Amino acid sequence: MKATHFIRRPLVAIQFLTRLPVPGNLSTSEEELGRASAFFPLVGIIVGGGAAAVFLLAQYVFPLSTCVLLAIIFAALITSGFHEDGLADTFDGFGGGWTKDRVLEIMRDSRIGTYGTLALIFLVLGKYNFLSSLPPRQIWRWLIVAHTASRWTILPLSASLPYARAEGQGKLVAKQIGPSALFIGSVTLLLACLLLSWQAALAALFVTVLVTFLCGLYFHVRLQGVTGDCLGAANQLSEVTLYLAAVLLLRFSLL
Repeated sequence: MKATHFIRRPLVAIQFLTRLPVPGNLSTSEEELGRASAFFPLVGIIVGGGAAAVFLLAQYVFPLSTCVLLAIIFAALITSGFHEDGLADTFDGFGGGWTKDRVLEIMRDSRIGTYGTLALIFLVLGKYNFLSSLPPRQIWRWLIVAHTASRWTILPLSASLPYARAEGQGKLVAKQIGPSALFIGSVTLLLACLLLSWQAALAALFVTVLVTFLCGLYFHVRLQGVTGDCLGAANQLSEVTLYLAAVLLLRFSLL
């Protein structure tokens, strides 16, 4: 990879997945956007690191539960609820549609339905409850690891499943992901897991791969492929499941 690409592509990934400003408001081709996906887990480190910083700084003023809530709010705002929107659309589509065409039609509707609303409520409650159950010294670590791992899920899902629509932003990413992107993303995830004990790191990796596999299996059965909304749903499901895994590890004194 050329040095200019190694600098530019992370910035493209940041611009695509967050509201963070990047130099020159980069214009990108479809091919470059897809290749920038290798750095999606790096964006997770940035978002998770920002949420962790909010949590740590807020502890000087607020109680633990408020600090957790502020960290969750920060992560949602800095990404414009990009992945949460995908989760809501996915649950609306799969909940209200029985055929592939009907599912895709509902998912494209900008209005949110009952399934999507409930999914978002349960998602936020789950994140808040699970994180609030952890010791403060563990919360900031799991914020970084979970945000990194959740963005890693995009890579294997896009690489292993065809795109279910004829067009869409997700297709721009999916058709360009190859072994090099998977390698860079996986190394980034492994580096993030160094924040945890070896037992917790192994558990986090196992949960991430398991959720990714189960989501991919479900998407294959229902859509014979994947969409951008599906990728957002897998992202959010893996994040909240990792927080739940942390609670279970604490319960069995493995943190």
